[in-house]
Amino acid sequence: MRLLIADDEMNLAKALRAVLEDEGYNCGVCFDGNSAIRLISQEIYDGLILDIMIPEKNGYEVLNQIRKQKDDIPVLLLSALNEVDDQVTGFDLGANDYLSKPFSTKELIARVKMMLKENTIDESYLQYQDILLDKKEVILAHKNTKYQLTKLECSILSLLVRSESNRVPIWLVIEKVWNNRVDVNQNTVSLYVSYLNRKLSALQSCVSIKMSKENIELCVNI
Repeated sequence: MRLLIADDEMNLAKALRAVLEDEGYNCGVCFDGNSAIRLISQEIYDGLILDIMIPEKNGYEVLNQIRKQKDDIPVLLLSALNEVDDQVTGFDLGANDYLSKPFSTKELIARVKMMLKENTIDESYLQYQDILLDKKEVILAHKNTKYQLTKLECSILSLLVRSESNRVPIWLVIEKVWNNRVDVNQNTVSLYVSYLNRKLSALQSCVSIKMSKENIELCVNI
């Protein structure tokens, strides 16, 4: 897959390119908003990593113009601005995800992989081993048996199935499922994992969810 990195911090942009190319991505780099718009319009990219505070046109302006052109390229916004209003502005303009600086390269890679996978799959039905998740009806099915899920359970299972490794960090679950609510912690995630495991067991599926201190992951019981 081909990515464009738009960030006026040249050393950071080049470092991100090196990290992502080690992960197998083909990356282009530019350092201002006008160049980002031109490259997106002239070439084919599978994703855009866009810093908000870039010259000529800032990241918000770039994103706004891209979406007005009906370009549905997935966009991950990067910014030292970490106020909630800044994030809301980005999402309202059509960003797929938002990452505050400074960040770890592991977190960046995880978010890029998730963003790209979300953009390339059918969101209505997700298949994993012997289970089928119907996101529209919020139903978990195994053969001819079905269980109604809660929206939170569905969101957790969807994250796991969509993840390339079928493993998701707990911090990402809290962010994606609960929007970083202050009253949600690892114990909350553990409780919902137990709910899902009960339903998987009742369906007699070979799938279960294992939880460690850092991650939750799908497992296949043989």
